[in-house]
Amino acid sequence: MLKKKFLLGLAISAFCLYLVFRNIDFAALRRSLAEVRYLYLLLALIFVFLFTFFRALRWQYILNPVKRIKTTDLFEITTIGYLANNILPARIGEVVRALVLSKTEGIRAASSLATIITERFFDVITLLLILALGSRHLPLPRAKGYIIFLAGGSFGLICVFMLLIRYKKERLFQMIHKVFKPISGKVADRVQQSIQGFGQGLEALRCGGNLLVVSALSVIIGLSMGAIYFFAALGFGITLSLSRLILLISMIFLGVTIPSSPGFIGTFHYFCIKGLLLGGVKDKHLALSYAIVIHLIQYIPESLTGLFFLWKKGISLGEIHTAEVPIEAVQE
Repeated sequence: MLKKKFLLGLAISAFCLYLVFRNIDFAALRRSLAEVRYLYLLLALIFVFLFTFFRALRWQYILNPVKRIKTTDLFEITTIGYLANNILPARIGEVVRALVLSKTEGIRAASSLATIITERFFDVITLLLILALGSRHLPLPRAKGYIIFLAGGSFGLICVFMLLIRYKKERLFQMIHKVFKPISGKVADRVQQSIQGFGQGLEALRCGGNLLVVSALSVIIGLSMGAIYFFAALGFGITLSLSRLILLISMIFLGVTIPSSPGFIGTFHYFCIKGLLLGGVKDKHLALSYAIVIHLIQYIPESLTGLFFLWKKGISLGEIHTAEVPIEAVQE
């Protein structure tokens, strides 16, 4: 199954790369790349590391009820997860993070993964909130109503879902079995395991102060991500308004959610270009130059720092490559 998914991802990446480079004048592309202003790229690079730091800091607050761990240690593990996503198939970065944390800090893999699931929910909530608040400024008049409805509705459903897990967990599990049992008992069990994991992660947020800090850090993480794309765009002479920045990030988010090769090669570039063109950039060569550079600004530093911290912790690439093997253990 994983092999088929990997091959599908390679095929989609190859097709996206074909669309990206079709009818491209490489001389014009080289000119666009040569005119970049490196000071702005340096600012974008600084925010790449700040983005990772704030993610590690948020993870620390979510992990506190399980074990108090230094932010620097979690920063290192986060970069190792990025490395796994960048070079290995199946997008096992989150599983790798859970297993490295389990190995280095003595925390059960299931507990580690539960906190990571909670992180992802806050990421989705932040993105949906940004979409709902910023959609009225998007340069897509016909889509505004649909975006507000979908983003706002999804945000509301997730909030209800979180409250059900927090206060009506058993009732929620009964509903899940009623819905999924006719399809497959195994599917019902897996969904329940995932929700139980998320419920464990929410234990960190019993304290109102913790919830406030995690929510604030989620907003800061979103702003840091926006700063990466904003400053990199200035390096190419592109000024992104708030609405166009939201559009670009939303398109890239869509691109990295579909199957692709490791590192989101092809899908990232295609949807990044589409986001810029929809936002008013007229020159496809300029958009492609930006897509190439903004991808490399994240891919290379993340991979190199991940490799360094992997070496520092005495873990081999082979060990993280086999991280998908104990997934069942993670779901215990």
